[in-house]
Amino acid sequence: MTLKTLPVIALLVSGAWAQDGPCMADAMLDVSDSPGAGPAYPKPSVEASCEGDQLVVRSNGIPHYEFVQVTPNPLVERDNEFRVPARPQLADEKTPIPLLGSLGFAVNGMAIFGPNEGGVPVEEQFGDPIFNSIMDACMGHTAQEYHYHALVQKCLSTGVRPGEPSPILGFGFDGIPIRGPWGCVDADCSRVVRFRSSWEQVREPHQDAWDAYDYVEKEGPEYLDMCNGHAGPDGDYHYHATETWPYILGCYSGTPMPQARPGAPRPNLTQGQRPPAAARPPAARRPRGGGPGRTPRPSQSEVTAAAEALGLASDDVAKALRAEPGNLKPVNLAASARALGVEQGSLTEALGRQQRPRRQRPNLAPPEEPECFFRCGQSEEDAVGCTLTPDHKVLCFRPCDDNKCG
Repeated sequence: MTLKTLPVIALLVSGAWAQDGPCMADAMLDVSDSPGAGPAYPKPSVEASCEGDQLVVRSNGIPHYEFVQVTPNPLVERDNEFRVPARPQLADEKTPIPLLGSLGFAVNGMAIFGPNEGGVPVEEQFGDPIFNSIMDACMGHTAQEYHYHALVQKCLSTGVRPGEPSPILGFGFDGIPIRGPWGCVDADCSRVVRFRSSWEQVREPHQDAWDAYDYVEKEGPEYLDMCNGHAGPDGDYHYHATETWPYILGCYSGTPMPQARPGAPRPNLTQGQRPPAAARPPAARRPRGGGPGRTPRPSQSEVTAAAEALGLASDDVAKALRAEPGNLKPVNLAASARALGVEQGSLTEALGRQQRPRRQRPNLAPPEEPECFFRCGQSEEDAVGCTLTPDHKVLCFRPCDDNKCG
């Protein structure tokens, strides 16, 4: 059975992007006529504008297609605000993306997270959520909010015919666009290829996914750099969503804004009602864009001191801490401690840092499983077992067996 196509939704995409080009507010999706997540939820909203040297996007965190719950976390409305450079520039040096939290946003106003999951569930601590099959058909799911770990072009764009270059599907917090998987390899666009990640899997990424993949530079116009980007035929630099790790971004090639996301969650809404003004978050919000999930990279002196305190080789400690020169993987002290065979508290103390108190998580009952529990990995668009129907219903078009599509 062939994939059913999505309905035509107005999606305006700017032309060839250049670092000194115009602000690209028109790249955002018009969701005003979309059916939204379902009757129990608010209608989705996305607004974009160019304010000075910034592209500003505001959304309510509600997807424009049917929401299918695949985690115990509910879908909640938010006051999202994203601010990124309107005319991004490449930085002198690449920088790591945050281990946890958002690194950008999609054209429908949803947050984009990195390629690893968080510290729970226990059996998949910081694992690859795509490999571990805990995503919906559009490669999104809920934690504190609905967000993506990978991007599916058919969920975010319509009217793109086979053989055509992909449109913009989102932006990193450095303002650099994220395009779909297809693009031109020459100025005349005589050849369109599916771009490929240059990261290689070295073990199964059930846990500590960043240690399960290594970047290996490859030759060929279809291969991307460490950040999952490249300069196009016209010299414009952009990222591409890929089928394999890191799926969206492996690092930042530009300079992320330190307060790219000053938004805050709204109260939990169950009937799709907007909260009264008194219940909405205050205008002054805690900055979130530059900080969440970002652990400072250990200095050489910290590595040396930790190695001495733990009685380990300095090179081994540096490797476990991802503190080697040129290593752009985000720091994860839990993964580092596991790699070294020590307690995380002991490693934190050896680094001379204070250990953060563990956050208490609410006891959430698991959701009722839908008729088919969607566990479809990222694959070729005509090979996955799930898709969206013209009315934005999630469809498993192959028989369901053991709660899997296939």
